[in-house]
Amino acid sequence: MHARPFLVLALLCACGSEAAKTAPAAASAPPVKAEPATPPAKTEPFAEPKLNPPAPPDGAALLPDRKKPIYVQRCDPGHACPDLLQPAGETHCRDLELGGFKHWRLPDREEVKRLGEIAGLEQAEGFHWTRTAFAEDAAQAWIVDPKSGQETTIPRNRKPFRVRCVFEP
Repeated sequence: MHARPFLVLALLCACGSEAAKTAPAAASAPPVKAEPATPPAKTEPFAEPKLNPPAPPDGAALLPDRKKPIYVQRCDPGHACPDLLQPAGETHCRDLELGGFKHWRLPDREEVKRLGEIAGLEQAEGFHWTRTAFAEDAAQAWIVDPKSGQETTIPRNRKPFRVRCVFEP
Protein backbone atom coordinates (compact mmCIF):
# COMPACT_ATOMS: atom_id res chain seq x y z
CA MET A 1 0.00 0.00 0.00
CA HIS A 2 3.00 2.31 0.47
CA ALA A 3 4.95 0.90 -2.44
CA ARG A 4 5.21 4.15 -4.31
CA PRO A 5 7.39 6.09 -1.77
CA PHE A 6 9.71 3.08 -1.51
CA LEU A 7 9.98 2.95 -5.29
CA VAL A 8 11.00 6.61 -5.39
CA LEU A 9 13.49 6.03 -2.58
CA ALA A 10 14.94 3.00 -4.37
CA LEU A 11 15.36 4.96 -7.58
CA LEU A 12 17.06 7.81 -5.74
CA CYS A 13 19.45 5.39 -4.01
CA ALA A 14 20.22 3.65 -7.28
CA CYS A 15 21.16 6.96 -8.85
CA GLY A 16 23.44 7.94 -5.96
CA SER A 17 21.50 11.12 -5.26
CA GLU A 18 22.15 13.21 -2.17
CA ALA A 19 18.35 13.57 -1.84
CA ALA A 20 18.19 9.84 -1.14
CA LYS A 21 20.06 10.30 2.13
CA THR A 22 17.51 12.81 3.39
CA ALA A 23 14.41 11.33 1.72
CA PRO A 24 13.33 9.07 4.62
CA ALA A 25 13.49 11.98 7.07
CA ALA A 26 11.66 14.24 4.67
CA ALA A 27 8.93 11.69 4.13
CA SER A 28 8.22 11.33 7.85
CA ALA A 29 8.79 14.88 9.14
CA PRO A 30 6.94 18.04 8.14
CA PRO A 31 8.93 20.45 5.96
CA VAL A 32 10.91 23.12 7.80
CA LYS A 33 10.99 26.63 6.42
CA ALA A 34 14.47 27.99 6.01
CA GLU A 35 15.22 31.32 7.65
CA PRO A 36 16.72 34.01 5.40
CA ALA A 37 20.46 34.39 5.80
CA THR A 38 20.19 38.15 6.30
CA PRO A 39 17.26 40.20 7.48
CA PRO A 40 15.48 42.11 4.71
CA ALA A 41 16.63 45.67 4.24
CA LYS A 42 14.33 48.34 5.61
CA THR A 43 12.45 50.08 2.85
CA GLU A 44 10.58 53.33 2.81
CA PRO A 45 6.79 53.00 2.67
CA PHE A 46 5.11 53.76 -0.61
CA ALA A 47 4.00 57.35 -1.06
CA GLU A 48 0.28 57.93 -0.76
CA PRO A 49 -1.18 58.74 -4.18
CA LYS A 50 -2.66 62.20 -4.50
CA LEU A 51 -5.87 62.67 -6.40
CA ASN A 52 -5.66 65.36 -9.01
CA PRO A 53 -8.98 65.19 -10.83
CA PRO A 54 -9.62 67.49 -13.75
CA ALA A 55 -11.38 70.73 -12.91
CA PRO A 56 -15.14 70.29 -12.65
CA PRO A 57 -17.11 71.19 -15.76
CA ASP A 58 -19.15 74.38 -16.04
CA GLY A 59 -22.23 73.96 -13.86
CA ALA A 60 -20.55 71.61 -11.37
CA ALA A 61 -18.43 71.83 -8.24
CA LEU A 62 -15.92 69.38 -6.78
CA LEU A 63 -16.73 67.47 -3.61
CA PRO A 64 -13.27 66.41 -2.51
CA ASP A 65 -12.98 62.98 -1.00
CA ARG A 66 -9.97 61.13 0.32
CA LYS A 67 -10.75 58.10 -1.81
CA LYS A 68 -12.51 59.49 -4.85
CA PRO A 69 -13.39 62.95 -6.15
CA ILE A 70 -17.01 63.63 -7.05
CA TYR A 71 -18.46 66.36 -9.26
CA VAL A 72 -21.67 67.86 -7.92
CA GLN A 73 -24.23 69.71 -10.03
CA ARG A 74 -24.36 73.37 -8.90
CA CYS A 75 -28.08 73.99 -9.60
CA ASP A 76 -27.39 77.46 -10.92
CA PRO A 77 -29.72 79.18 -13.43
CA GLY A 78 -27.90 77.60 -16.40
CA HIS A 79 -27.95 74.12 -14.88
CA ALA A 80 -31.26 73.70 -13.09
CA CYS A 81 -31.97 71.00 -10.52
CA PRO A 82 -35.63 70.05 -10.87
CA ASP A 83 -37.96 68.83 -8.15
CA LEU A 84 -39.01 65.34 -9.22
CA LEU A 85 -40.09 62.00 -7.81
CA GLN A 86 -37.11 59.78 -7.04
CA PRO A 87 -37.43 57.38 -10.03
CA ALA A 88 -37.75 60.34 -12.42
CA GLY A 89 -34.71 61.88 -10.70
CA GLU A 90 -32.66 58.77 -11.37
CA THR A 91 -33.65 58.95 -15.04
CA HIS A 92 -32.91 62.70 -15.16
CA CYS A 93 -29.39 62.15 -13.81
CA ARG A 94 -28.70 59.20 -16.10
CA ASP A 95 -29.71 61.35 -19.11
CA LEU A 96 -27.83 64.46 -17.96
CA GLU A 97 -24.88 65.64 -20.00
CA LEU A 98 -22.90 68.37 -18.30
CA GLY A 99 -19.51 69.59 -19.45
CA GLY A 100 -19.13 66.67 -21.83
CA PHE A 101 -19.74 64.14 -19.04
CA LYS A 102 -22.65 61.75 -19.54
CA HIS A 103 -24.49 59.35 -17.23
CA TRP A 104 -24.55 61.24 -13.96
CA ARG A 105 -26.32 59.66 -10.98
CA LEU A 106 -28.22 60.54 -7.82
CA PRO A 107 -25.88 60.94 -4.86
CA ASP A 108 -25.96 58.49 -1.99
CA ARG A 109 -27.05 59.52 1.50
CA GLU A 110 -23.53 60.31 2.77
CA GLU A 111 -22.68 62.38 -0.32
CA VAL A 112 -25.78 64.58 0.14
CA LYS A 113 -24.84 65.16 3.78
CA ARG A 114 -21.49 66.54 2.61
CA LEU A 115 -22.93 69.01 0.06
CA GLY A 116 -22.89 71.69 2.76
CA GLU A 117 -19.07 71.59 2.59
CA ILE A 118 -19.10 73.16 -0.88
CA ALA A 119 -18.91 76.94 -0.65
CA GLY A 120 -21.38 78.85 -2.82
CA LEU A 121 -23.45 75.84 -3.81
CA GLU A 122 -26.83 77.16 -4.93
CA GLN A 123 -30.15 75.64 -3.81
CA ALA A 124 -28.46 73.56 -1.10
CA GLU A 125 -31.34 74.08 1.33
CA GLY A 126 -34.30 71.72 1.39
CA PHE A 127 -34.56 68.00 0.99
CA HIS A 128 -32.65 66.28 -1.81
CA TRP A 129 -33.29 62.77 -3.11
CA THR A 130 -30.61 60.13 -2.63
CA ARG A 131 -30.14 56.79 -4.32
CA THR A 132 -29.88 55.12 -0.89
CA ALA A 133 -32.78 52.78 -0.22
CA PHE A 134 -34.28 52.49 3.25
CA ALA A 135 -33.00 49.17 4.64
CA GLU A 136 -36.39 48.17 6.05
CA ASP A 137 -38.40 49.01 2.92
CA ALA A 138 -36.74 49.27 -0.51
CA ALA A 139 -39.80 51.15 -1.82
CA GLN A 140 -38.53 54.10 0.24
CA ALA A 141 -35.37 56.15 -0.18
CA TRP A 142 -33.54 58.62 2.03
CA ILE A 143 -33.98 62.36 1.59
CA VAL A 144 -31.45 64.71 3.17
CA ASP A 145 -31.31 68.48 3.72
CA PRO A 146 -27.61 69.32 3.32
CA LYS A 147 -27.96 72.68 5.13
CA SER A 148 -29.75 71.52 8.27
CA GLY A 149 -28.59 67.90 8.31
CA GLN A 150 -32.16 66.64 8.67
CA GLU A 151 -32.88 63.33 7.00
CA THR A 152 -35.74 60.88 6.75
CA THR A 153 -37.15 58.26 4.42
CA ILE A 154 -40.16 58.54 2.16
CA PRO A 155 -41.73 56.38 -0.55
CA ARG A 156 -39.97 57.05 -3.85
CA ASN A 157 -43.23 58.04 -5.60
CA ARG A 158 -44.89 60.12 -2.88
CA LYS A 159 -43.57 63.68 -3.31
CA PRO A 160 -41.09 65.54 -5.51
CA PHE A 161 -37.83 66.77 -3.97
CA ARG A 162 -34.71 68.38 -5.40
CA VAL A 163 -32.68 66.26 -7.77
CA ARG A 164 -28.98 67.18 -7.76
CA CYS A 165 -26.80 64.86 -9.81
CA VAL A 166 -23.22 63.76 -9.15
CA PHE A 167 -20.49 62.25 -11.34
CA GLU A 168 -17.33 60.33 -10.48
CA PRO A 169 -14.58 61.30 -12.93
